[in-house]
Amino acid sequence: MDLKGKTVLITGGRRVGSALALMLADRGANVALTYHTSRRAIEQTAGEVEARGVGSLAVGADLSDADQAHAAVDKVVERFGRLDALVNMASVFRRTPFRSLASADFDAMIAANLAAPYHSAVAAGQQMLTQSSDSESNLKGKIVNVGDWSTERPYKDYLPYIVAKGGLTTMTLALAVELAPDVAVTMVQPAMIDPPPTLTPEEHAAVIAATPLKRAGTPGDANRMILYLLEGTDYATGACYRVDGGRFLGVDPIGDA
Repeated sequence: MDLKGKTVLITGGRRVGSALALMLADRGANVALTYHTSRRAIEQTAGEVEARGVGSLAVGADLSDADQAHAAVDKVVERFGRLDALVNMASVFRRTPFRSLASADFDAMIAANLAAPYHSAVAAGQQMLTQSSDSESNLKGKIVNVGDWSTERPYKDYLPYIVAKGGLTTMTLALAVELAPDVAVTMVQPAMIDPPPTLTPEEHAAVIAATPLKRAGTPGDANRMILYLLEGTDYATGACYRVDGGRFLGVDPIGDA
């Protein structure tokens, strides 16, 4: 897929998503970003996108609500005429020790990390199916979900988060079947890219020690994989790609901290 002139919707454009938006803009893509509570940050990124000479749009929505997710996609199509790619990046990561788990923890993690990307992907996929195919790729669109490496080797104190992200992995596989051959659906599963504020310096050091490549990831590490799935190949669907520095191979220290 040649990204020049295409339209990409990123859910959650802070930090890693903001960096991706600028990378896409540098390739000539129009970029739409959603926000729920971070309007100022998203609008700032949208302004930086426009400064690169392409179109941008900031859309406020609670994507865990199906109607708002569909309305967000509709606004993108109204602005740009079509939607060529969706990157489901919005996520909430929070420690929830088992002994103090509450039902609200589950509800919050499912809403942010499964319901929101599900409704966004369904809305985007339904829109994409109505569009003409790209002349080069013969695809009508692409969806890239951002998951987590830990769903295949869970660690302690994040049960609702890992359950939600595991559901997102399953959704990626099922959606790839539903939308083939018109829309490609893939997943990127990063390890620690942007350390959560709850992580202590000691825990951060322990994570690095347990990572075979001995460093934390950068936004570019994850975003370059996303870009590859968008523009580097049109023959990947239903696949999940770990970008974790080898964390999957080591002993995770977070649960023991």
